Amino acid sequence: MVRRRGGYNPRPMAWGLRRLRFLFERAFSEPKPTDYKMTWNGIAVQDAHEGILTGATDESFERLGRQDAELVAKYLRGGDAVLNIGCGVGRVEKYLAPRVREMWSIDISGEMIRLAGKRLAGLPNVHLREVGNREFLSSFRAGTMDVVFSFLVLQHMEREDAFLYLRDAHRVLKPGGRLFTQFPNLLSPVYTRAHLENVEAFPRSDGRVRAYTEAEVRHVLALAGFEITELWPGGHEDLPAELYVAAVRR
Repeated sequence: MVRRRGGYNPRPMAWGLRRLRFLFERAFSEPKPTDYKMTWNGIAVQDAHEGILTGATDESFERLGRQDAELVAKYLRGGDAVLNIGCGVGRVEKYLAPRVREMWSIDISGEMIRLAGKRLAGLPNVHLREVGNREFLSSFRAGTMDVVFSFLVLQHMEREDAFLYLRDAHRVLKPGGRLFTQFPNLLSPVYTRAHLENVEAFPRSDGRVRAYTEAEVRHVLALAGFEITELWPGGHEDLPAELYVAAVRR
């Protein structure tokens, strides 16, 4: 207890109460940063395959992994260093890694990386790396990759974070390096419905889908420094509501 001439001094206690009130109000009024790591670790522990491809059987999971590897392989030139943003359990790596010089695969989820390590144990050219919520591609040097690709990942990020990944992909690619990725098509019935469901949901999942229009995809990639060489709806018959895009680093 603090005393002064004339008795008890209430100022320290009053200051402490004001400080507690300030911290409480701040905690509930300021937006929290999106915690992708916690979200995707939880999904990986519950059911990694279902979290990556909803409703996929073991057979379709592998078949789509092969098909997506074929889509990326069109942009290989031989002896490529390739980076996958959001590798999950190594769905695509299993089929693409034998065709490249080195494969760098990152994921926000340490649990996904652990599972990928088991799946890809026989592929010595695959390098797995867990990244932080705000790390993006900062651990990679500029101009070191021939191809960067990403499937079913950017759509689960806040648009600003997805853009930061795209901008960082531009940085780590060699001049003329190729980017291949996919965005959910907001104008399709399936993603229009998903958007309306997300509007009504509260609290909203950090891993929810954020869909794009073709015009938005073109604009965002141009802002990140890319020149689009191909853009078409639906990479294959299993995912007809997607926008697939190939671009080169300007």
